[in-house]
Order: sequence, then C-alpha cells, then structure tokens
Amino acid sequence: GRLRLWLKRDYSAFGLLPHAILQPSSPNFAMAATTDASLKRKDPEPETSTETSVAPTVAPAVADAAESQGQATPAGKENAAPKDKDRADGPEAKRMKVSSAGPAVVRKQVEYYLSDENLRHDKFFSEKIASDAEGWLEMSLILSCNKMKTMRATKEDVVAALKDSKLELKEDGSAVRRPGNAPLPKLEAKPQHQSKKNSMHAHDGGVVAGIKGVPAEQSWMQVKEQVKGKLPEKVNLWHVSEVNDKGQCFLVAPPFEGDVRFFEGLEVELGGVKVKAEVCYGEQLQQTLKTLPKHIRDKREKESRKRQKERNRPIVVGSQKFVNVGALRGKVKEILNSRSDGEALKPEGTDFKLIKALLGFHPKGAAKSEGTTGIKVAKSPQGDTRCFFLLKEGGAEEDVSMKKCIDAVELNPPYVTVEKKSKDEAATPAATGVVAASAGASEEVGKSTGVDPNQDPELAAKAEQAKDEAAKA
Repeated sequence: GRLRLWLKRDYSAFGLLPHAILQPSSPNFAMAATTDASLKRKDPEPETSTETSVAPTVAPAVADAAESQGQATPAGKENAAPKDKDRADGPEAKRMKVSSAGPAVVRKQVEYYLSDENLRHDKFFSEKIASDAEGWLEMSLILSCNKMKTMRATKEDVVAALKDSKLELKEDGSAVRRPGNAPLPKLEAKPQHQSKKNSMHAHDGGVVAGIKGVPAEQSWMQVKEQVKGKLPEKVNLWHVSEVNDKGQCFLVAPPFEGDVRFFEGLEVELGGVKVKAEVCYGEQLQQTLKTLPKHIRDKREKESRKRQKERNRPIVVGSQKFVNVGALRGKVKEILNSRSDGEALKPEGTDFKLIKALLGFHPKGAAKSEGTTGIKVAKSPQGDTRCFFLLKEGGAEEDVSMKKCIDAVELNPPYVTVEKKSKDEAATPAATGVVAASAGASEEVGKSTGVDPNQDPELAAKAEQAKDEAAKA
C-alpha cells in the first residue's frame, strides 16, 4: 500500500503514465521497490569492518591448515604479494637499470666536476670548495650528483678511479680537491645552448631579436633607424615594437643569409650609449610572438614553411646520398641496432665509410679522428644506450656522439649539387630544330617543282623565304 501511494506521488521518476499499473514480475516494479526501501531507511547501514577485519585472521589459518595437510596453496594467491611489490618497484627499477661504469669513465666525470670548465658555471660546487680553507670537496657531494648515481659509483669506486689522476684525495678518501689547491675560476653565467633541435630552426621565418637598455629619451624610431643602417642592402625590418618601461625594444626582420649570426653580433649606439641585440629563444620568443601583429606572424610562418621545404632536399655525406637529414639519421640508427655489443665495422664496408665521413662534421672531429684505426658499436658509458667507439692506436677507445655530427649536418646541409646547363647548351637543340625545319622546307619546294632549288634562283628565293617562316615558327 505504501508503494502504491509513493508511485502516485512521484510516478514521473520512472517515466510512467499516471494510469500505468506495475506488475510484480516487471523490472520497473523491482526497481521501484528497491528505491522505496532506500528512501524509507533512516538507520545507518551496518558497518562491514567486522567482516573485513576477520578476513586477514582467517586467511593465515586456512593457509596453515593447507600447509599442515601438505596441500599446495593456489599459484595466484601465493604470487599476489610479489606481484604488488614488483608493480610498486617497477618504475624505480627501470630507472636504476644501468650497468656500473668503469674506472676511466668515473675518473673522467669527477675530473670534469673539478675542472675550470665546470666550476666557471657551477655555483654550488664553487661555493662549497671556497668555504673550505684547504679547498676540499666532500666525497658525499660528488656521489650525490645524478650522473654518479646513474653510474652506481661508490666511494671505493671513486678512490680507485682517481689513483692515476692529478686530483688530490684525502687519506681516508672522504674528500677530493684540485691539483695543488688551484685557485677557482671566476663565476660566469651559464651560456644558453641554442644548438638543440627545438631551437635550431626557431628563426627560419625571420629573426626575432630584442634590444635592452634603450635610453629613456630614445624611441622605437631611433632604434629602427640605427638597426636599418647596419642591415644588408635591400633588407628592411618587418616590425619594431614600442620601447617598454624596462627599456626593451623588440624587432622582427625577414630571413636572409647569416641572419642569426648578424643579430647575435649586432651593436648599435642610442643616445651616446652602446647597446647590444639579443636573439630571442624559448619562453621569451613565445611571449614576444604573441605581441606581434597577426599579419607579421602570418608572414613569418609562411617564410618558415618555405625554408622548411627548401631544406627537404637530397644531401650527400661521403659518397652516399640521402633524401634528407631524417633519412641519414635513420640510417645511423639502423647501423647501431644491427650490430651486437663490441662488434667492429668492416673498414671496407659502406657503413664504416659513412660513420667516418660523419665524424668530419663533429665540432671536434679532427682531434677525435686522429690516430683512429677502427670503429665499433658498444654500450655507452653514460647510460643504458649504445654508441660508436673510435678504436685508437695502442688499444685505446673513445666514444663519439653521432648526434652532434648529425646536428652539424642539419645546420649546414651538404646538399646534392645539380649541374645547370649553360645557355649555349640549352639553345643548341632549338637551333638544330630550326635548321632541320629549314632543310625540310627546301626539300618540299624542290619536290613540288622537280627542280633543284640551289640551281634555280627563283626557287632558291622561295626556299629562303620558307627558311625564314620556319625560323619564326
């Protein structure tokens, strides 16, 4: 009875008409009964903590009983805990799945940490060494570096690796310092690496540069005038922004040969003050692009696509041709993947010749290739990857980065040169066709009259006229 009253009050909840009758066997009837019960319940539902708390107690008892009777527990239950553990430790295990590095690699890395090259930009290590009166750097700080963790180097590994090094070690191996406690280099700002792939072609559509420190009395018009005077002939700026409250002015130029190098070295004088231009990259570039007028952005994107199309041309490295730089990169990966660890490339093979030719594009290619007798594929000392090793005289080995080589190729691609025909060669076939047509016309005149055109002056004139008409055609 209560159910019928409730249905009359809120029958629309089930999409039923007022006169619809629910049969006990229908699914709507069961649903309505369930809903009514849930609506009428006022007491809290019984807690299930008693049942769940009993389960762990019962499970061991069952397991013990099975073990006492000599019965094997189900495989799924037995391996449940290890599976959960593997799942939890999986990512960490993947990250740490790196083989230990050899003494030479450890020594090279520690020597780099204490070198002028690194300490010139490494503020943390510089301050730590400067804070010690004798210039010692604690071993624990070195071992805390990510690369040392990746190599799984221990204190004992570092001590053993530095036996033949110029670096000095404390007797207990707790610290290391520069040879003779050499003075630290002056700290400098770390330079931005613009050779990365994501910034390599950032200015294909035209350079976006900023000029900082513009004097307060100078406007964008003076900036434009000064920059315009130093641009190559027939190159005009696309856009110059207003000078903001920070004394910054941004400009956009059309692409031209050596444009990035030009703006990196550009210096102009504004109001008696010399200011330098700075090419925009990364976040600064993105923020500046947002402030540009739409037609300037569109023009820049159009030029970028145009340059990208021009780059997608065949290149030649050594004696081998590739449709583009991407094909070259794929070939190098194929050479790496098709060799086993420690396998040397055959000197007479095309793969060896290609890698040797690519080595010439490396920034330090000449120095690295000196004394090279062979090339092999092996695991990289920097991680769980593979790379090429140069085999030197005397059995020495040195790893080489093919990425640096290919990046250099991409910056200055060795395109396949197509020989263009000269004007004389291009005109020769056309001239031959005209002569042939003239000769044919003379023959036709002779055939129609039955007389040799060269013997009859009148026919010779007609033949000459036919030649002229053929030449005009």
